[in-house]
Amino acid sequence: MTKRITHIAKPLLPATLTLSALMSMAACGSTPAKPAAAAAGTSAATAVSAPGTSQPGGAPGTSQPAAATAGQTSAPDPAQAPTSTQAQAPAPPKTTTTAAKPASKPSSTSADSGSSLPGDCSVGHLKGTVTSLTRPINHVLLTVTNTGSTTCNLYYYPGLRLDADQQSVTQAVEDSKPQAVVTIAPGESAYAAIGTSAADGSGSTPVLEKQVEVFLETRDQSGSLPGSMTLPLPGGTYVDVDKAFVTYWQSDLQSAIAW
Repeated sequence: MTKRITHIAKPLLPATLTLSALMSMAACGSTPAKPAAAAAGTSAATAVSAPGTSQPGGAPGTSQPAAATAGQTSAPDPAQAPTSTQAQAPAPPKTTTTAAKPASKPSSTSADSGSSLPGDCSVGHLKGTVTSLTRPINHVLLTVTNTGSTTCNLYYYPGLRLDADQQSVTQAVEDSKPQAVVTIAPGESAYAAIGTSAADGSGSTPVLEKQVEVFLETRDQSGSLPGSMTLPLPGGTYVDVDKAFVTYWQSDLQSAIAW
């Protein structure tokens, strides 16, 4: 009869546990754990993320916000940064103060002294006469006196009509033109010489005339002013209308009879 050897299998759990423990010890012996470093890293991370944690090198008891250490932009200084209203409001315009200049004295012109400037002489305030002259021959003298209250101007020469049938005014002697306009104050007179015929006797036969009509020229010589003066001629005045002439107005008698 054959003997059967029966082996009773022992549980392997204790051995397995023993091997695992040995392997763990071997691993621990080869690579020691560094709890202090891990703790330090944790503390550093906490210091960065948690506000109020003291920073190395800082003043004792002073805590800084985490936002400052994390690189965030700190709030601007209120004393340096303008408020939103100041940033939007435009800068006030620059003003320049200029000292007021004293009013200058106006210059004397025809506009600002119109009351003192002479106006045009008119037949309404002039008194005219025609008188005889011994020299030069065949001449009579026209005199006008300012009977008004203001000074006035006489322009160019008097326009004369010596005969009722005369078609144009008597010709003027251009060489007798004065340097300036003749101005006569109240009570003063102006003069013009009238040549009744040619000095050499040429021309037609003179005709006896009794009066002369006098016109006053305008400033721009575009015609005559309104009105006229009809003055008597000295007795026995013979006139050759075609050869008669008149000088420009003169301020003195001698200038008038020089022609």
